[in-house]
Amino acid sequence: MNSYLKTITVLIICAFISGCAATNTPTNNEKDTTKQKQYQEKPKEKKEQIEKKEIKEQEIKKENEIKKEEIEQKEEQPKIIKKIVKNIIIKKPVIKDSMIVIGTAEKVYIPSSDVLLKAKIDTGATTSSMHALNIKEFERDGKKWIKFDLQDKDGNLINKNLPLHRIVKIKRHGTKNQKRYVVQMKINLANISQLVEVSLTNRSKFTYPVLIGKNYLNGLFLVDVSKKYITKPKMSKNEIKK
Repeated sequence: MNSYLKTITVLIICAFISGCAATNTPTNNEKDTTKQKQYQEKPKEKKEQIEKKEIKEQEIKKENEIKKEEIEQKEEQPKIIKKIVKNIIIKKPVIKDSMIVIGTAEKVYIPSSDVLLKAKIDTGATTSSMHALNIKEFERDGKKWIKFDLQDKDGNLINKNLPLHRIVKIKRHGTKNQKRYVVQMKINLANISQLVEVSLTNRSKFTYPVLIGKNYLNGLFLVDVSKKYITKPKMSKNEIKK
């Protein structure tokens, strides 16, 4: 009897142990399911890694493009500035070292009449002009001449006869156009003596009897607007310098 009980007890223990082992050991179906899950999870992880990698590459590409654009802009700006500076330099007026600086008013000398007169320096006037009285046109040897009177600093009249060079019309606001005779006359300013066109007109209402325009100044003089009477004209020996 005792041996019988022992046998039954041993069998029960073996059955219990085998049951536990069966419970802990996965079946073939469970093994297959686990493998499928592992295979499914791995591609997902790889896909996420690839997507992350692509996003990073795109970000890096954009950053490189932005940097490239910034570099190109920096390179282009100096080129544009250089072009502008070059154009400005080309358009700058060339100032000669030999140019004479004069003020807005200077004394001029008329050699043919041996007279010294005050002159306004006007860079806006095209042609020089001079105060003249009793202006009349006449003919000499079939050619037109002009006779007129100049005034010296004391008001004395000096008779002049010169060939007519041309006639100009001066437009004036509010009044009729004025006809002016133009003659050629030698005028000394500073150490320069030039034969230039001079229009004759009554300038008794003006401060200066002579106006020196661009036809005398071009390429020879620079005007300092802050100064007056800073030069002396070339004169003949019998003229008193005052």
